[in-house]
Amino acid sequence: MNPISDASFHKLIQILETYFVLNHMFKSTLRSRLQETAYKKGSRILNFHEKQQIVWFMLEGLAREIRVNTETFEEKTMWFWSEMSFLYTTPGFFSQQPSECTIEILKDCRMVLMSYKDWTLLKDEFKETEIVTEKIRGTYDKLRQEHIDDIKNLNTVDRYLKHKQSLLQLLGVTKLKFVAEYMSMSADRLGRLRKKY
Repeated sequence: MNPISDASFHKLIQILETYFVLNHMFKSTLRSRLQETAYKKGSRILNFHEKQQIVWFMLEGLAREIRVNTETFEEKTMWFWSEMSFLYTTPGFFSQQPSECTIEILKDCRMVLMSYKDWTLLKDEFKETEIVTEKIRGTYDKLRQEHIDDIKNLNTVDRYLKHKQSLLQLLGVTKLKFVAEYMSMSADRLGRLRKKY
């Protein structure tokens, strides 16, 4: 772990201020509570049934959220995080309940991170913390719901074509199986669609 660099802090603030304009005192206090680190491909930075004590902001890299079946312990890719994403599970960081998911690094990552304790202190000091947090959560909840709706309402061809560009990017850096799980289709089906279109 290292203190956050100027460049990394600037990138984080740019993203945060798309949600809410932040004053100097908030930024200064926030910076004092942040650290920066790197994770290697294959690292599992959160495990099933572990409490998420850290929230991450990904500067570079790729990670996946893996839902674990509580009876069979079978793993299924549910979500991908790419650059400029906030990584947290639900339930998890905000409720401090054991996570039902695992987070695995798929491509070497650089991350900014904050502990739950520091996030709580920041929330107690600045009302902006709650506003920004809820706006971020609302945005991610909407994206996840849209993904669920696509799986329910679109056939595999339409689903593939709608997300073709992002799927091709994912397929360039991770396993076909993981992307197929995320799209709720078989790996064979995804492979055929990729060849056809």
